[in-house]
Amino acid sequence: MAYYVARKRGEDLRDYPTYTIPEAAKILGMSRRTLQSWVVDDPIWKVSGAKFAVPLLSFRDIAQAYYVEIVRKHFYLSMRRTRDVLELARKESRAQYPLLNKNIRLFFQHIILTKPARGKQPRRDVDLTQHRQLGISQVIDQFATRIQRDSKGEGFQLFPWRYWTPGDDSKPVTIDPEVMSGRLVVTGTRIPVQILWTRKLSGESIPRLASDYDLGQEAINRALSHIDAPRDRVSAA
Repeated sequence: MAYYVARKRGEDLRDYPTYTIPEAAKILGMSRRTLQSWVVDDPIWKVSGAKFAVPLLSFRDIAQAYYVEIVRKHFYLSMRRTRDVLELARKESRAQYPLLNKNIRLFFQHIILTKPARGKQPRRDVDLTQHRQLGISQVIDQFATRIQRDSKGEGFQLFPWRYWTPGDDSKPVTIDPEVMSGRLVVTGTRIPVQILWTRKLSGESIPRLASDYDLGQEAINRALSHIDAPRDRVSAA
């Protein structure tokens, strides 16, 4: 069930809360109960729609939750350590969503915040996971993120992928606030993955869906595999 709130005049679509926790978890390919614990039960940060009876997340909340999931799942940081990283990142970047900072990079078990040169202070790479030890720029820059940025460095597209591993550049599905109200779509199209899922559940075949939407069967199978919900488990904090 969808929930909607009035959009404030001039409010950036990326800040507009429209995603419920179950929907957000599904499109990110993660556990609903895990996301619930992060943003409601024991919040790591305050989401855009936290004040509503049914908490709602914005695109920026979705994107930061995805980064936290990457850190937890692939960089082997406990939730306690991740909370510490987020707090330090907030102080260093002075941003509500520090993991979306254009100068953030992920590299193996390190989360690096690049601080641009200012005055006589040279560019610095602050390793948020290693008590502010400096990282190596040439190595950090090899790691690609899962977010597309505009000319101002602001993220405007997110490419969640349930089966992502470091170094994988697969982008089967996309979230873009400007496309289909920010719903999860097959990358390069305006086709909501949920529509494909609903039709498949009703008994329609993949070849039929491929024909109707002029898509390859592999593209449909990959998109559907992303939201094929696994057993909903609570991850260790």
